[in-house]
Amino acid sequence: MMKNWLVTCLTVALLLLSSFVPLSSAEASSKKENRAIMGSSTVTPQQMADFVKRKNPHNVRLEGVTVEELAKLFIIIGAKEGVRGDVAFAQALKETGYFSYKGDVLPRQHNYSGIGTVGKGVKGHFFRSPHQGVTAQIQHLKAYASKDDLNMTRVDPRFHYVKRGSATTWPALHRKWAMQPKGNYGTEILSIYREMERTQLRVAKK
Repeated sequence: MMKNWLVTCLTVALLLLSSFVPLSSAEASSKKENRAIMGSSTVTPQQMADFVKRKNPHNVRLEGVTVEELAKLFIIIGAKEGVRGDVAFAQALKETGYFSYKGDVLPRQHNYSGIGTVGKGVKGHFFRSPHQGVTAQIQHLKAYASKDDLNMTRVDPRFHYVKRGSATTWPALHRKWAMQPKGNYGTEILSIYREMERTQLRVAKK
């Protein structure tokens, strides 16, 4: 009986220890960051808007739309085209300086991602509404990330210049969407996105 009891105890101990074994390389890889451009959003519009207000509490210069309304447009239009709208919103934050607009693009252009800008004062494309500006950005992302047809009427003026499916991840947009001299354009977008996720998780717990 004593022997059986010892065997049972050892078995239970081994089972408990196995639960603390580090993840295998395959399991660990499954936990890696999602870098894909296509996919579903996970951050809510209110969380996105709260993040902007924390990062830029006094100088949001959007025209014709509130931060909350714009965040909703990114989620809704992103879902229609199968693009991660919350990460596209992070791209807009990078491009506009959290909607402070200190570069060449003006708030009234509704151009949230620098479409058509090349620096040296060139303003890039003007869009007639926030809805059209967000749609153009989402469609331009889909042009790079997918070979699927658009689900909405095309408004992206540069869609036909893109080699379809040539950049399926955010880091792959570097030197395609933007020619910044240092760092990686898409990786910096994902960094903003991660910060947005972390900030809002803390807010949600309050």
